[in-house]
Amino acid sequence: MRPVYFLVGIFAVWCVSASFWFLFWVKGLDPKPENINPHQSALAIAEILLIVLVSLLIGFGIGWYLNQLKVSASKNETTILKILLTEKEELIQQATDRAHKTETTLTRARETFRSDFLTISRENERLKTVEEAYKSEQELWQHQTSELQSTINDLQKGFNDAKQEVLKCRQEKQKLEIELSELLHVQRSKKGTVPANVESATQPETDDLKMINGIGPGIEAKLNKAGIYSFRQLSELTEESIQRVASVIEFFPGRIARDRWVEQASKLYLDKLRK
Repeated sequence: MRPVYFLVGIFAVWCVSASFWFLFWVKGLDPKPENINPHQSALAIAEILLIVLVSLLIGFGIGWYLNQLKVSASKNETTILKILLTEKEELIQQATDRAHKTETTLTRARETFRSDFLTISRENERLKTVEEAYKSEQELWQHQTSELQSTINDLQKGFNDAKQEVLKCRQEKQKLEIELSELLHVQRSKKGTVPANVESATQPETDDLKMINGIGPGIEAKLNKAGIYSFRQLSELTEESIQRVASVIEFFPGRIARDRWVEQASKLYLDKLRK
């Protein structure tokens, strides 16, 4: 407002100065009051008022024009400010939306991370449990493997011992068979040839079969029913005849071989011949 007042003051001074100039220089009026012509003064004053009115109109027009320029500039500035404010609000809204989206994304990422972390933790615990179970199972397998290996070693040792025992039994059986054949040959050579009718009339040779381990009175009776009375008959049994005898006396399969009836009978028969 101060520049407007200053301009109004300048305009007023200019109007007064212009009035004096017009009265005393242009119209040529005498500045002395006693020499002033009323008619000329009134006409001059009317002209001055007309000039002032025109000046006021011109000033008003100029002021109005300047005011319009200012208003237009203000409107332009206001429009620009509104545009800038709108753009600023849009930018703020965009920034707010981006911040909201970022916050939403961050929240989802946190939830996803928390869920993944819990899943990984549970999976880690499960893997630890599986690992512990695997270690326990591995230790159990190792222990069982050690026991199996020990059992295999024992069985292998037992098999080797049994194999050696079988070899010894075979060797002993061969020796006994050789000795038995020699004794039979010597006995036959001492007795000479016996007639067939005399040999058939003789009683069958009988021995106490209960002296053999694994033969009781019941088994002895069954053997007698099967036609086996002596140690010699038992010592001459083969694998096939052993199976037939076991079937006749209703004995357990393999029991005769396991109790070594043939070897015991051969030894008892040799002892009998030696006597």
